[in-house]
Amino acid sequence: MDTSVIINQMLILFVMIIMGFILNKAHVLGKTQDSIITKIIIYFSMPCMVLNAVLSQSGPKEYKQVGIFIILALIMYIILPIIAFFVVRIPVVPKNLRGIYQFMIIFGNVGFMGFPLVSAVFGPESVLYAGIFNIAFNLLSYSYGVYIVSNDDPDNSGAKTDFKLSFKKFLSPGISVSLIALILYFTGIEFPEFIKSPVASFGNMTTPMAMLVIGSTLANMKIKEVFTDWRAYLFVAFRNILLPIVLIPVMKLTIKDPFSFSFTLIMLLVPIANSSVLYSKEYGSDENFAAKCVIISTLLSIVTIPSISMLADLIKI
Repeated sequence: MDTSVIINQMLILFVMIIMGFILNKAHVLGKTQDSIITKIIIYFSMPCMVLNAVLSQSGPKEYKQVGIFIILALIMYIILPIIAFFVVRIPVVPKNLRGIYQFMIIFGNVGFMGFPLVSAVFGPESVLYAGIFNIAFNLLSYSYGVYIVSNDDPDNSGAKTDFKLSFKKFLSPGISVSLIALILYFTGIEFPEFIKSPVASFGNMTTPMAMLVIGSTLANMKIKEVFTDWRAYLFVAFRNILLPIVLIPVMKLTIKDPFSFSFTLIMLLVPIANSSVLYSKEYGSDENFAAKCVIISTLLSIVTIPSISMLADLIKI
């Protein structure tokens, strides 16, 4: 894996985040605008990005590679919940917040950070593979993720949010378009250029818009509160640094294909998912702590993603 490409891409994303911060302070962006842009990303540009991964395919289909990533995504989202379950049992983790801690260990920002990053590092066609991880992400987060977070009780009041599964949530844009993309991939249906070109253009909007929203979200928070919570630093150090480093040797032993290893590593290295904050708010956990962790994890990932990728290249097993 070419770490220079990753470093360059992370710097580009960082500049975009800074622009979002500046535009918020200049009152061009704000909570209302961020909400609108987020909906455009989730319901329009990101689905276009996933579809473009299929429509831009040329040459023979990599059916075997798709199958490999389906297996790797399933394994990843089986192992991470098991690790999270035991990690949150250590004394330093508050018992009443074990759910959101687990959620943040399991779920990385596959969409907002993962899609743009793999597209830049591995090429636009690789977004299809990220879509496979996104399907597993959504299926698990809308079921097990909701369950663990709804068990939190940040105020120690004894009240817990009712856990309810909704079939509609499983048909989110992320899952639906990823399934459509896989169907198109396996059936080999071709589309004319006047369809493929707009889809590609709209898909390319995803990266800058997503980074602007992240930067604007950071600007909406009180910086002093974000960067003075030692618990957030300790947790993010585990999530962004220690966990991937511990898992790299295991991945090296089990994933022999260099591309599959590098791609899966990127999926593991992406920062904590933004949905941690949304789930905390919706299901009664500590949304302020989740927001702190998301922001610190996102900023730290600018350094940790290329650094740990470089470390992985040096580890020979």
